[in-house]
Amino acid sequence: MRYALPSTFLLLIATTVSSQTPASHSEALDLLTRVAQRYADAKSYDIESIHEENQVGELTRSWFKTILIAAEAPGGRSHFEGHTGQGSSAQISDGKTIWTYHNDEHRYTVKPFTPSDAPKAGFIGLPDMGANSAKYMRSEMQSTVKRLKSAEFIADEKLAIDGHPVRCRVIHVRNTDEKRVDPNYKYDKKIWIDADRNVILKITEKGDSFLMIASGRLPLLRESTTTYTRTVLDGPVDDALFQFKAPEGVREIAEFPDPSETLGQPSLAGDPVPSLKFKAADGTVKPVESFRGKPVLIDFWATWCAPCVAAMPQLAALYKDAKSKGLVLISVDQDEDAAKATEFMKKHGYDWENFHDGDGAMAKLLPPTGIPHVMLVDENGIVSYDDGGGDENRLRAHVAKLGPRFADLAPKPQMQPCNVAPQSR
Repeated sequence: MRYALPSTFLLLIATTVSSQTPASHSEALDLLTRVAQRYADAKSYDIESIHEENQVGELTRSWFKTILIAAEAPGGRSHFEGHTGQGSSAQISDGKTIWTYHNDEHRYTVKPFTPSDAPKAGFIGLPDMGANSAKYMRSEMQSTVKRLKSAEFIADEKLAIDGHPVRCRVIHVRNTDEKRVDPNYKYDKKIWIDADRNVILKITEKGDSFLMIASGRLPLLRESTTTYTRTVLDGPVDDALFQFKAPEGVREIAEFPDPSETLGQPSLAGDPVPSLKFKAADGTVKPVESFRGKPVLIDFWATWCAPCVAAMPQLAALYKDAKSKGLVLISVDQDEDAAKATEFMKKHGYDWENFHDGDGAMAKLLPPTGIPHVMLVDENGIVSYDDGGGDENRLRAHVAKLGPRFADLAPKPQMQPCNVAPQSR
C-alpha cells in the first residue's frame, strides 16, 4: 500500500498572476462541469488527497486530518485506502480477490471478488470510514457540481508544486450558488484547477455549521483545506496498488465483526481467545485452553457495575437453556474484594464458576472497552462474539450459531403490533 504524505509535493503558496476581469458565471460553472465529467468518465485513475479541517465554537475546538487514496483500473481492479482519526483501513482488489485491511487492528480478510463488491448502503464501522470515503472521492466531485446553478471565476493564481509554479483557474462558489439553498449552512469555497491538465489541485472552504447537543445547536465555524497530491486520469496506474501484501504481524481472519454490534469499539471477534488464566479462591489456576473442545461464554463484571448486575438474570436464563448442550459459563469479577462477588453469586443462586481478577492481569489482555463485557469463544478457541453485555437477543443469536444443537436458542421473532383501522358502525 502507498501512504500519501504532503512532503514537498504541494506548497500551499498562492501567487496572484493577474487581475483579469472575471468571466461570466456560466463559463465558470461550465469549466467545473467539464472537469467533474472528466473525472467521472476516466476508465482508470489514481487520486490522492489530504484534507485538514478546523471546527471552532464558543466552547469547543477540534482539528482533524484525513488522507485518502483511490485508484481503479479495468478488470475490477481497485484500491481504496483511508487514514482518519477514527482508524485506518484499505480495500484492495486485483479483479479476482478482494482484501479488506484494518491497519490499527492488524487484521485483514480475503474473499473472492464479485461485481457486488461495489459500495453498498448500510452501517459502516469507524475503521472502514476512511476506505469508504476514498470510494466516493471521485463521484463526490460530480455530485457537488450537480448541486450548483452558478459559479464565478476570480483572478488566476499560481500554486508551487514540487518547486514549479503551476497556473490555475480559480473558481469561487458560495452556498447561494446552489440550486437548493440550505438556510442552515453558509459556506464560501475556492477551487484551484490546473489550467493545462484540467484537474483539481486544491479546495478551501469556510462555513457556518453546528453541533447538535442536548439543548439544541451549538454554532461552529468550519474551515478546511483539501489538497490533491496526485491525480492521474486515464494514465498508467501502478499495478502494485492492486496487490495486498500483509505486513509482518498482521493476521488473516474469516470475517470482521458486524459494525452495527461493535459500534466502532475494539473487538476480538475472529481472533483466537487471549491466554486468560482464571485464578480460583484456593489458588489453583485454570487456563482458558483447558476448555478447548467446548464453547465458553465469559462474563466480565463487578458488583459495583449496575449494568453488569442487571444483565445477570439474562445470563442465568441463557445458561439454564444451554448448559445441557455443552455451553460453559464463566464470570470474572473486577471487585477489589473477592468476597463481595462470592457473596453476591451465592445470594442470587448463580451456580456457575466465578473467578476474581484482583490484579487486573486478565483485563490487560482484553480490548479497553470496560464492563459489562461478554465474550463467546467457540470450541476451537476462536472468539465468535465480543461485546458489552445487556443485549440478550444478540447474544442468543450468536450462541445459536455455535452448532446445530444450539440452534433452538435463537431469539424468537418479535410480534409486530397490528395497525387495524377501526371499522365504522
